[in-house]
Amino acid sequence: MSPKKKKIPLPPRLPEWIIQKIAWKEDRWIIKEDLREEYSYRVSSKGEKKSCLWYWAQLLRSLFPFIKYTVYWRLVMFQNYLKTAFRNIRKHKGHAFINISGLAVGMACCILIMIFVFDELSYDKFHENHGRIYRVTRKWFNDDGEVNLHLGHVAPPVAPLLENDFPEIEHAVRLIRESGFLVGRNSEFFEESRVFFAEQDVFKVFSFPLKAGDPETALQNPFSFVISEDMAKKYFGEQDPLGKPLQIQAGPHKADMMVTGVMENIPHNSHFHADFFGSFKTYEAVVGDEELQRWSSNNYATYLLMPENYDINRLKSQLDPFIDRHMSEGMSKRTKLELQELTDIHLYSHLDSEIEANSDITYVYVFSVIAFFVLLIGCVNFMNLSTARSAGRAKEVGMRKVVGAQRDQLIRQFLSESMLTAVVSLGLSLGLVYLALPGFSRFVGKNLSYNLIENLHGLGVLLLLAVSVGLLAGLYPALFLSGFKPVRVLRDKMSSQRKGMSFRTVLVVFQFSISIILIICVSIVSGQLDYMRTRDLGFEEEQVAVLPASESILQNLDDFKNRLLRNPGVLSVSAASRVPSGRLLDSAGARVLSGETSQPVKFRIAMLMVDYDYIPTFKMELAAGRNFSRQMGTDPKQAFIVNETAAERMGWESPEQAIGKGFGYGGRIGRIIGVVSDFHFESLHQEISPLVMFLSESSLGRIAVRISPQNIPQTMGVLKKTWAEERPDYPFSYYFVDEKFDQQYKSEEKLQQTFRAFAFLAIFIGCLGLFGLASYSAERRTKEIGIRKVLGAPTSGLAFLLSREFTKWVILANVFAWPAAYWVMSRWLQNFPYRSGIRIGTFLLAGALAWAIALLTVSYQAVKASLADPVESLKYE
Repeated sequence: MSPKKKKIPLPPRLPEWIIQKIAWKEDRWIIKEDLREEYSYRVSSKGEKKSCLWYWAQLLRSLFPFIKYTVYWRLVMFQNYLKTAFRNIRKHKGHAFINISGLAVGMACCILIMIFVFDELSYDKFHENHGRIYRVTRKWFNDDGEVNLHLGHVAPPVAPLLENDFPEIEHAVRLIRESGFLVGRNSEFFEESRVFFAEQDVFKVFSFPLKAGDPETALQNPFSFVISEDMAKKYFGEQDPLGKPLQIQAGPHKADMMVTGVMENIPHNSHFHADFFGSFKTYEAVVGDEELQRWSSNNYATYLLMPENYDINRLKSQLDPFIDRHMSEGMSKRTKLELQELTDIHLYSHLDSEIEANSDITYVYVFSVIAFFVLLIGCVNFMNLSTARSAGRAKEVGMRKVVGAQRDQLIRQFLSESMLTAVVSLGLSLGLVYLALPGFSRFVGKNLSYNLIENLHGLGVLLLLAVSVGLLAGLYPALFLSGFKPVRVLRDKMSSQRKGMSFRTVLVVFQFSISIILIICVSIVSGQLDYMRTRDLGFEEEQVAVLPASESILQNLDDFKNRLLRNPGVLSVSAASRVPSGRLLDSAGARVLSGETSQPVKFRIAMLMVDYDYIPTFKMELAAGRNFSRQMGTDPKQAFIVNETAAERMGWESPEQAIGKGFGYGGRIGRIIGVVSDFHFESLHQEISPLVMFLSESSLGRIAVRISPQNIPQTMGVLKKTWAEERPDYPFSYYFVDEKFDQQYKSEEKLQQTFRAFAFLAIFIGCLGLFGLASYSAERRTKEIGIRKVLGAPTSGLAFLLSREFTKWVILANVFAWPAAYWVMSRWLQNFPYRSGIRIGTFLLAGALAWAIALLTVSYQAVKASLADPVESLKYE
């Protein structure tokens, strides 16, 4: 029986592992075995415990020298990498310019978009309690469960009843915005559009710091006024405004308001902005208690402040019973309350009524994705040119490997070069951002700014961006170049060249696929925008000026009209509750009457209160029946005109069948006397709604004036003069209906401009890369071109030879770009009930444009190479 083999004691695993990690790669095995041998000897002579302590002592003694020399030699190598990188940049200046400029433009786009995105995501987060504030919204449903209206405002009883029924609510506040307010001091009045009446707890819910006054009591008493810093300077200059009066006027109502507080200007990243907060008790004194008990007056923005860590779903689950309890049993099937987190309003809320227009998270995604792709195209240029010039650096790699360079060292060298390029590009991109930021701010409609000194977090993000770009752009070239075999390289046999060329083909195809997609998007968005602006709206919207009405004008409406109509430039005048280009938010219950029976209409019909001249003023057409007539004594109380959509949905097969039918709407009963042809009252973002018109002498808040296209300035002067005679204390203000419609398509216009700008940048960066590749291709084939010229090849043939490969790449890019662009834009067009469609010509034009741009880019180098002296070409090596 053979004796057992003696087991050799091994040192502790942790210190041995640490020593292996910090030692040089070439010395690891020797150090490991020497220490094991010494450790084994010590165990046999001094015991395992003392030997373990000795091993740890060796680690601690060696740790500092290991780290010192490791850091030292790493720095030496890094210095060498930088020196090599600078030499390559100086040697290939054109190549370096293309790489740096492409990356700089891409990084500048990313930084600009990053500033914009951070700003968009910051909305309402300056409020100390932003995570606990919720807005109450209200929905209405048709009988089939379809939502017909969703408002960001609710009825006035909601806030006090919620606070009473649910004691966990810390504060519930109501705000109501009043437009057309005149504010003045010392008989000098200005029209102010940002006047709110708010409950006294508004400063407990929202973080609107007061620079003067007590937030606890500032809005406690009637006729109290809190104003912003800007308004304090506007009305009081350098004086202290506290305790001083301001006069307000709205229609027939006038009041002296006492300034009880001055608040800091509300930041731009708030979903609403106020210059004045009047105490809610002032509003109550004017409108009366009856208004504040009406469930039909949905004009009040209502916010709740909830406790810390409160599960909001508990309250949400109680809102339907709340409606049934305070309105009527089963009412929650027709209308519901919902809660919306404060920080979601700006990007995610697009309700039928908002205090101010919101942004859209979709555009944040679009901006971010496009900016990422523009940056990626810059990185692709770097990869393309680096791998294309691989032959030029192959012998360098081979020689470095022969003298002992490891692959990981070569990878670090090439990554250092790309990182240096990225850092230089970052510096250049910051300069581009500085120059472009004012224009970009105007484009997005914000006052954006960026201060690196004050924003260390942002500086860290930028450095991370540079590192990421350097790694992204340089990783593949580093792996590609470091993988060359020394023997094959030094024999001029590049086995990896085919692989490099195929990968470059993929990268160029990717570049131009993105460019073609953006060109197609520009074309389709432009087409949809033109379609919305030129579509027949069903009435003539040009040359219609809209003025605010007043009680004095409505009391003498016929006289006011006659005074305007005496001017030949005024063709027609009408008064109405709303005019086209607004929103149809008013409605009441409708029913069809037949004898003694009454059949409720199961869908929402919007109402429009008008006068006799409304339809002629807007040149609408009647599909059947007649217009309101002053000769018909029953029309003011009993006549209705519906649109074609309403007649069709109520079951009548033709407009003629609706004429004479009994109809009830709200508290009014009568007959349908006419059916107006469908027209677009709202923008083309909304489908045409069922609509009913009836005569009214009240609630006519708008005066529409159709003017002649000749001598418009003179006619507007007459309007201004007549206005001054009628309302001398109110500034003359107006807008044109067609301009108001155009303003509703600003988001599409902004998207069009975005695609256009980024398409240009993507094409520009892609062309830089193509130019570099074409230059290198021509250089690589210098001797071949010389031989072909000697043999009689024409210049055009040589240019075609060099351009042919790039043409194939662009054609292949179309194959990938067309389906992607079709999928993206078809989904985008689904957001519009009325759309222009997608045409094959758009894709053909985009492909041809991309091909022409690529051809022009490559042709310069191709023609230059073909015109070179063949003698010099044949000497080239």
